[in-house]
Amino acid sequence: MASGGFRAIVLGATGATGRELTTKLAKLESCTQIRALVRREVDVASSFPGIGEAASKLSLIVTDFDNLWSQREHFFDCDVAFSCVGTSRANPAVKADMEKDGDDAGFEKWLKKVDLGYSKAFAETAAKAGVKHLTRISARGADSKNMGSGFNLYHRYQGLADEAVLGLAEKFSHGVTCLRPGLLNRGEMARQHEAELYKKRTGLEVGLLAEASIKEWELRQASGASNTSKVVDLIEIIQSVGGDPGKYGV
Repeated sequence: MASGGFRAIVLGATGATGRELTTKLAKLESCTQIRALVRREVDVASSFPGIGEAASKLSLIVTDFDNLWSQREHFFDCDVAFSCVGTSRANPAVKADMEKDGDDAGFEKWLKKVDLGYSKAFAETAAKAGVKHLTRISARGADSKNMGSGFNLYHRYQGLADEAVLGLAEKFSHGVTCLRPGLLNRGEMARQHEAELYKKRTGLEVGLLAEASIKEWELRQASGASNTSKVVDLIEIIQSVGGDPGKYGV
């Protein structure tokens, strides 16, 4: 760990959860630097609302996500890695492939590439670089054995990605954690179908999920080296930040 603090590297930093996590890390006194792997240059102020002067801790690294190993130099002196990357059927490229190849085939292509492929490559690179701990944002219902169609594909690939990442736990001195929240409240970044769901159910605020991710790292630090794997479900996520599970229907 860097003297007096820790360094973090984040994949998926500009997504709803990733930007909350990155901003909170930047404002955390014990975090001395955040390296965010991004696909293209972004404006820090608009991409990370509220980061303010803490933006001085943030380094944006334009990265070819299909070749994460090429950016391994940026992993070497980091203490913790956060994987927040994921795809969506609302993504224009995903929608185009769903129209061209069929809903399931088009969606599965991107789940395999992003949710499984990028998550696995990021974890493998972090492990080889000596990063101490990795936390991955997964999803409630993740199950590699779910062979259903439609949105079941999403749950299957979350399960496959979790298995790939958790299987690397022994290569991290402070292990690996997968957080499995349910419906997320992405605020202004909410997808259309989620906005409709919010009328019936309360989604977990992405800011709270970001807090839970940081707390998991802090717990790992406090307890010392232990290269174990851990899955944290929705109730545990909510309780870790002092929330009421009943508010979220669990």
